Amino acid sequence: MLISLNWLKQYVDLKEDVLELEKALTMIGQEVENIEEQGKHLHHVVIGKIVDYQKHPNSDKLTLLQVDTGEETLQIVCGAPNHKLGDKVVVAKIGAILPGDFKIKKSEIRKVESYGMLCSEVELGIGTSADGIIILPEDAPIGEEYRKYAKLDDVVFELEITPNRPDCLSYIGIAREIGAYFERKIKYPMIVMDEIIDQVSTQAKITIEDKERCHRYMGRLIKNVKVEESPEWLKQRIQSMGLKPINNIVDITNFVMFECNQPMHAFDFDKLAGNEIFVRAAKEGEEIITLDGVERKLNGELVIADGEKPIAIAGVIGGEATQIDENTKNIFLEVAYFTPENIRKTSRTLGIFTDSAYRNERGMDPEGIPYAMDRAASLIQQVAGGEILSKPLDKYLVRRELTEIPINLEKVNKFVGKALDLDTVGNILTNLEILIKPYGPNALLVTPPSHRADLTRPADIYEEIIRMYGFDNIEAKMPKEDISAGKTAERYEIQENLKKLLTEMGLHEVINYSFIPQKARNIFHYSQPVLEIQNPLSEDMAIMKPNLQYSLLANVRDNFNRNQYDLKFGEVSKTFVKVEGEDLAQEDIHLGIVLAGHKDKTLWNTGKESYDFYDIKAYVETVLAEMGIQNYNLIRSMDSNFHPGRSADIQIGRECIGTFGEVHPDIAEAMEIKKERVYLAELNITTMKKYSKKKLGYDRVSKYPAVLRDLAIVLDQDVLVGEMVKMIQKKHSLIEHIDIFDVYYGENLGEGKKSIAISIIFRDKKKTLSDTEIEENIQSILKLIREKYQGEIRQ
Repeated sequence: MLISLNWLKQYVDLKEDVLELEKALTMIGQEVENIEEQGKHLHHVVIGKIVDYQKHPNSDKLTLLQVDTGEETLQIVCGAPNHKLGDKVVVAKIGAILPGDFKIKKSEIRKVESYGMLCSEVELGIGTSADGIIILPEDAPIGEEYRKYAKLDDVVFELEITPNRPDCLSYIGIAREIGAYFERKIKYPMIVMDEIIDQVSTQAKITIEDKERCHRYMGRLIKNVKVEESPEWLKQRIQSMGLKPINNIVDITNFVMFECNQPMHAFDFDKLAGNEIFVRAAKEGEEIITLDGVERKLNGELVIADGEKPIAIAGVIGGEATQIDENTKNIFLEVAYFTPENIRKTSRTLGIFTDSAYRNERGMDPEGIPYAMDRAASLIQQVAGGEILSKPLDKYLVRRELTEIPINLEKVNKFVGKALDLDTVGNILTNLEILIKPYGPNALLVTPPSHRADLTRPADIYEEIIRMYGFDNIEAKMPKEDISAGKTAERYEIQENLKKLLTEMGLHEVINYSFIPQKARNIFHYSQPVLEIQNPLSEDMAIMKPNLQYSLLANVRDNFNRNQYDLKFGEVSKTFVKVEGEDLAQEDIHLGIVLAGHKDKTLWNTGKESYDFYDIKAYVETVLAEMGIQNYNLIRSMDSNFHPGRSADIQIGRECIGTFGEVHPDIAEAMEIKKERVYLAELNITTMKKYSKKKLGYDRVSKYPAVLRDLAIVLDQDVLVGEMVKMIQKKHSLIEHIDIFDVYYGENLGEGKKSIAISIIFRDKKKTLSDTEIEENIQSILKLIREKYQGEIRQ
């Protein structure tokens, strides 16, 4: 929000300098982002008059001028084509420093001395015209500083207004704040207008069909206006807000919007089909060409319509068909209250972001509509003439009830941290236009004004008191309170523990956006419908990520492109899946791990060794063990995003809780990942949580020895060894652990065969095992392997 100091002074008396005002605004919560002192570079730039005009003796294109600047007459050489004897001009005298650090000094041009420069708009940094120098009206006073004459001696504050304070998106709103802080009265503009006897209701009608989204609609009819260029004062006000002047009618509606924080719109009344305004939902397929020249298709948005068509998108932007132009004679002025939720949704759905929508989506003051309407009508009559019809149409369907809030002085002082008396508190609230009534000893019943919808409870009033009393008046004291820590949410605790586990395993944690590009749908095969963003910030943020695969592989690709090839990343993040028939997405916590390139070198392993399937499997098993999940099965994965035969699904019962393995080569190629194989794991932590049995237990160290036996088994290549190992463990209670330590393929084994070397540890926790018992178990294991898996001892 841009605030011109000169404009602000029309509503409140201000004697403070710029730094004092900046401090005051910051202290009351209106953060100052930037301060621009207009015209600060226009020192030694004055108004002069050309009193002698000659051709330069050594140039056909230059002129030699004598310019009266009030105090002295200067000889100046000028190259502009648009001046003559007697013209009033803008003179930069010696010592002036123009934009671009251009210093004016005595110079010699074609052997003739020049003691200044006549300036164009571009050279002064106040416009875009560079065709010639500025020629001023005949009544411009000679010798006066140009910045004062052109009213460029202004200071513009750029404020960051918080979403809960829409009332401060206006000059009157900021004046109220400053006035309350300095305890000064607000000078509300007087409204003077002449109404004719004819009433608006005799010539126009308003029908509100959508009562849910429009709570109040007021309309006025002004006839026989003269549309033309705005007067200078109005153009300066519009330009100070960063807008371009259009014409006197449109400029007044913008002026009042910034003055009173009430968006409004003017229609050419003669362009309306029929004399009735309808506030209704747009019909499916209806179209409107908006003021920005864009044809838009509508579907259910709230619109303002005449008897035939939509003429404006309510609260957002007007339509081209009824815009004000130089031929307009009669105007219909609209001021309304539309629900903020509707405006916010419409603005983002259609991608239209206007000053009107910005204010309406934060919530306007329905009680302030009549004042804004009368203020606009009076100013239109002032700058464009016209006849204002009496008794404007006003449909007020849903009234805002004022809230009464009880406050206790003892609680106020406890909140503020300083002992304030009731008179001080009452004075602060009165300055904020908050009504107060006695409410028992040391208590008040306060009623916030209608423009302060953010004040709904005692704590809000306490904040207003401390804000205006001054934070710098509060001593720094530690509160004496017994504060007990709250319990951490289980979901958050699991996430943090898993992130810690990733780093403990030597993985680098990555944090990615929740959005991925639309092209991800063409690369990956998603088993569930994705959730699309209607108005994405960019093409790379078009859908909510249904899993972590795209983001993690993008991390790998970006690192490869920067010559970083040995990667091990981990991520714990939310995923979003569209659920048919539900408004909200299903959100799950997923854990992802990605490995690419080569393992870390060690003292014993100094060569480059690439990651493989068993490396990613080891990380997955560590995560499963950390979450207390033991009874799971690994089966060959059918996920088309992974390499067939080099990937596995983790199943508990019939439910899949994750997948890991080598990324499919086609996926890697589509993601522009070359040179190295990539191994990825993704686990659904939300699903895993219900199977987690994380309980710490103690198992005493056995005093009986373990017995180790190694077996080399020849099997068909398609036999799943993991399944065989689990079956062996299940059938033999004396087995403590089984490890696979070698896999061999060779011609001497026979076609389609493989040799698996396994190490089996036997232990009985109650006694020492005998050789007979061990041999019986070995023979039983070999029998199981022969009968169920057609395996034989390797000879």
